[in-house]
Amino acid sequence: MRGATGSVRGVKSAGRLLLLAGAAGLALSVLLPWVTVKGPGLNIDLGIVGAKVSSGSRTVAGVETSVWPVAVGVAALVAIATLLGFATRLLAIVGVLVTLAGAALLYYCANVLDIETSGNSIKRLISDAVLTSSTGPGPPLILASGIAILAGALLS
Repeated sequence: MRGATGSVRGVKSAGRLLLLAGAAGLALSVLLPWVTVKGPGLNIDLGIVGAKVSSGSRTVAGVETSVWPVAVGVAALVAIATLLGFATRLLAIVGVLVTLAGAALLYYCANVLDIETSGNSIKRLISDAVLTSSTGPGPPLILASGIAILAGALLS
């Protein structure tokens, strides 16, 4: 028969596992594709992602962006804080920020062509006619990692 102490310990353990899974997912997301743009050559700067599409089809992975060191650093911070067992309030804030960043990145990658050609009607017309884009598994994994970090921090 488990007492209240055993169930609290189990919840805290589950929280730590979620925190570590979130940290691992965030670190893994930089190795995965974030967005693929297909079509004939057209020079488009994928601003937020930090890459340029200039010829034919191009897939941009997380390590090709300017934000991958931040993602890996946040993942390391979450893992270290979890293993040392402190800063759960900070981890909850980090979880919220990673979730918001993941949602914003997912929206950006899903609408990258519309966003990046919105100021130039000629590029927009050409883009709509000949280019397609698709979101890779990286942004959804960042979003899921943020949710796992937040949930883990709340359970710890």
